[in-house]
Amino acid sequence: MKTVKISNLNEMEDIICSCKVCIAGLNGDDGFPYLFPMNFAYADGKIILHSAPEGRHLSLLTNDNRITVTFCTDGELVYQHKQVACSYRMNAKSVICKGKVSFVEDIETKEKLLNTFMTHYVEGHFKYSLPALKNIKVWVVNIEEMTARAFGQPHKI
Repeated sequence: MKTVKISNLNEMEDIICSCKVCIAGLNGDDGFPYLFPMNFAYADGKIILHSAPEGRHLSLLTNDNRITVTFCTDGELVYQHKQVACSYRMNAKSVICKGKVSFVEDIETKEKLLNTFMTHYVEGHFKYSLPALKNIKVWVVNIEEMTARAFGQPHKI
């Protein structure tokens, strides 16, 4: 089994859109990466996230708005030889995006992006109260680099 680089943008976007959760990574103030799971949306080549209006993640982004976002499909255990431990791999695909976060403050734009966000998970039209829109941080990740891999792929004969 081997790992294969994926370079087709449409395939990378399909992997992203098949996921329900991403892992966001920021530069921690203690020298360690600060990683946390988030729900997301992907539209127009951008990742859309949202959060509470305060917290460690926001203070870290104030100092450094760079972010890495990782997506991974559910894996399936595969093997070449049932009795050979090193022949087992996880058949899965992943995408890693690096970019910079900007925050949306305009209420109408927030509502539009939150609707995009919601349609990643459920169908329908949604309403938001003005206090809710004012009390939420909407993030847009402008992707600067996107890489992808497929794991557990068979060797070609």
